[in-house]
Amino acid sequence: MKLPNPAAHDLNLQLKACQSRSRRNGKVARLPSALREQINHMLDDGVPYKAIIEKLGEAGKHLNEDNISNWRLGGHQDYLNTLQINDRARTQTEAAADVLRETGHLGPAKLQQVCQEIALLQYLRTLMDHGDELAQDSLKKNPAKMIALMNACCNLANSGLAIDKQKLKSLAPACPIEHPNKKP
Repeated sequence: MKLPNPAAHDLNLQLKACQSRSRRNGKVARLPSALREQINHMLDDGVPYKAIIEKLGEAGKHLNEDNISNWRLGGHQDYLNTLQINDRARTQTEAAADVLRETGHLGPAKLQQVCQEIALLQYLRTLMDHGDELAQDSLKKNPAKMIALMNACCNLANSGLAIDKQKLKSLAPACPIEHPNKKP
């Protein structure tokens, strides 16, 4: 049985959003993937454009500094966004695995609970960073979606409370405790 993973879905949407709508077609974009990766790493290290072209040797002889500059402002930004999203996905997956290891219970219900909690934490982090802007934009563009989102958050909280209540019931002794004021 495959459980929905809201955090993974959100990360997937972010990955798609950071990718260009159309394929990049500049000189650097047309280079093989390994060379673009090499250029990205050199840009990360702050290597000057002229030095990047020289280090590429024969493969970079047709490039000029404007080509590298254009790549830094476009394709390299896509690369950085993808790295950031991948790092966050890795961190969230590790956090979920840690929670599961700590509890020792690896059932589907626990896995789903952990994924929901991570998705909710991610949403709350986004709200803390951009809450005012998001709320205003969402209410202007589509008030029904904003209300649905708030309801979803409340439902997540309610399901967490229901799970906790069920856990308490399962831990309660088999014999009910009689109330001291109750008459026989």
